[in-house]
Amino acid sequence: MTEINSVKQLVDYAAEKYKDKVFCRFIRDGQIYSRSFTEFRLNAYSVCRYIRSITKDKLHIAFIGKTNYEYIACLTGMIISGNTVVPFAPDISVEEACRLFDDADIDIIFCEEDFLNTAEEIKSRLSHIRSIVSLGDSKGFEEIFNKFSDEEYRYLSDIEPDPSELSLIIYTSGTTGDKKGVMLSSDNLAANSTYDTYTMENDDVSFSILPMHHIFCYSCDVLKTLYDGGTLCLNGAMNDMYNNFLLFEPTVMRIVPSVLRSLLTKIRITERRNPQFTKREAAEAVVGRNMKKMIAGSAFLSRSLIDEFEKYGIIARQGYGMSECSPRITTADFSDECKYSNGKLTGVDEVRVIDGEIQVRGPSVMMGYYKKPDETAKVFTEDGFLHTGDAGYIENEHIFLVGRKKNVIVLSNGENISPEEIENRFADETAVKEIIVFAKDDKLCAEIYADTTADESDIEEIIDKINILSPSDRQIDSFTLRKLPFPKTSTGKIKRTEFRFSQEETQ
Repeated sequence: MTEINSVKQLVDYAAEKYKDKVFCRFIRDGQIYSRSFTEFRLNAYSVCRYIRSITKDKLHIAFIGKTNYEYIACLTGMIISGNTVVPFAPDISVEEACRLFDDADIDIIFCEEDFLNTAEEIKSRLSHIRSIVSLGDSKGFEEIFNKFSDEEYRYLSDIEPDPSELSLIIYTSGTTGDKKGVMLSSDNLAANSTYDTYTMENDDVSFSILPMHHIFCYSCDVLKTLYDGGTLCLNGAMNDMYNNFLLFEPTVMRIVPSVLRSLLTKIRITERRNPQFTKREAAEAVVGRNMKKMIAGSAFLSRSLIDEFEKYGIIARQGYGMSECSPRITTADFSDECKYSNGKLTGVDEVRVIDGEIQVRGPSVMMGYYKKPDETAKVFTEDGFLHTGDAGYIENEHIFLVGRKKNVIVLSNGENISPEEIENRFADETAVKEIIVFAKDDKLCAEIYADTTADESDIEEIIDKINILSPSDRQIDSFTLRKLPFPKTSTGKIKRTEFRFSQEETQ
């Protein structure tokens, strides 16, 4: 492990070690473009210089844009400049933006042209916003890259901001709907990306489809690729994903389980339509000739999905983390040692289990929640470990999760039951689109949002099948079907708190 204490040092390390090797590929106007590690450093430095040419004041910058090469260069340059960046989704509403921009003490808005009208509306409502910087389209970025790459502006980036100062505020989705600003420093980000427990091979090509305003994508796809020296390919629009698989022919990608299931369906359809194909050939027709590994995060990855992809020559594994840990607590382990685990400990932080809860302490762990000292104090133990709120255990340096500690159901016989543990057994039942397990009258019940092609008897048959394979105290006694999906966070997680409140109102 190379000691790197800031994002600036990480960018310098990558440029000096990998030089003209291709760091990033992206598609624009039907053509594939490439940027080297050296070019990326210069582009990020140019953004740093541009910002510092505007003011030497330390700013809180709201950054809104679509995921593309310019976005990652700009976000990295903002961090290098010593300012605090607060990235937001490009589809954020004016109302939510006003609330969060006010909470984050935003001074200035950097945005692409598509967001300019919305930014003007926000500025008219919030007096503390000084100005809006419209970056236009990709040509606007190119002007910054070209002008501020000149040696006359070099002094503006000859700085080394304190890596322990606040660099990034990430607003967590929060299953309660109450978003909190996770404060991350530059050394938090560097520590979480410069580990050797898992490294990309020198010729690995990573395919990125997730939005960069989430720390999972920026840290894992951008910063880790800088450290490892791989090549990062940016997908762009989701409806281009299958075409881009064949254009980029990646070897590895980070993904969420719902997209993995869609990929498996597409591969199976291809296999069925082409009986002359081997299983591997069917997979290659969908995800390209070189795909070897898929790393899942954000939600539960079922054993059957892992097993099914293996049949097609693709190793699917999962990691585990949270925004408060920059975000990784574990990384995917592509060996067979603990293939169904939630990943192997990175070795960066201390991780322990107390009263069944995963707790973390170390250089990746956040500085706290922005302007929320009471909530920050609650989430840390007296000896400085972060309460993750996740129930699980550690075995052979791997984490195995069983659910959220606050969701544990305690029956009258004293039995503690994780509802997620039961819900996850339905992960491969396509008729059950969404499910929440809860207790009523000391019995386990379920509320289910089913596929439109399934009726009550179909769901009853599935529950009976699951129950037969489950211990008696973990069998579902009754269920109800709902007409609409459960309310969810921006990352697609069900808001269990809203469901619990609605249950309490009807009891």
